[in-house]
Amino acid sequence: MKIKHQRGIYSKSILYIILAAFAAGFGLWAGQHWMKTGKTATVPAMQTVRMFPEVRQIPDFSLQGPDGKVVNKASISRHWTLVFLGFTHCPDICPTTLGELSKAQKAWESVPAATRPRVLFVSVDPERDTAKALAEYAAFFHQDTLTATAPEPALGDFVQSIAMVYAKKPLENGDYTMDHSASIVVLNPQGNEVGIIRPPFAPEKIAADLLALSK
Repeated sequence: MKIKHQRGIYSKSILYIILAAFAAGFGLWAGQHWMKTGKTATVPAMQTVRMFPEVRQIPDFSLQGPDGKVVNKASISRHWTLVFLGFTHCPDICPTTLGELSKAQKAWESVPAATRPRVLFVSVDPERDTAKALAEYAAFFHQDTLTATAPEPALGDFVQSIAMVYAKKPLENGDYTMDHSASIVVLNPQGNEVGIIRPPFAPEKIAADLLALSK
């Protein structure tokens, strides 16, 4: 796809796409037996999560959640978190993915809230997606879904830190849509990136992997 120079997307966007592709390929090495979380730890066999050989450290970030809440590394700590990029005006990929993730979320509803895996839906369209509208949209799929967005440059910095990309794409009618990475990023309880899930998504496998990791 064409990546044009837009807010949050630098002129070297094509480089970020290459980096994202590299990250996905890098993840293919994973899912075996080891990863690092300050110390070496055993990882259960994964069905769909591609675990990285080493943790990718993510700098702290500050996104805007509903009701004025800040979403950062501290707010998602102690949980395994799946991060998915999207926007509420997305015609197909976003609602389809959130629908698939909701099936996984239902499978782990019985897990205690303190350790239950989480889904974080980050909007790459802050111009149209207010915090309230974003939260209402995500809740339609599952009430436990966390939501956040941010103005630039905070949004662009966060997306780049997890090796994903997005870009604003003008439409012929004067409107616009957003191109964005479709993979799901896996964050460990310390808020660092440890793996990736690539489409097509299998909810039952996602649920099994996250339940195994949470144990």
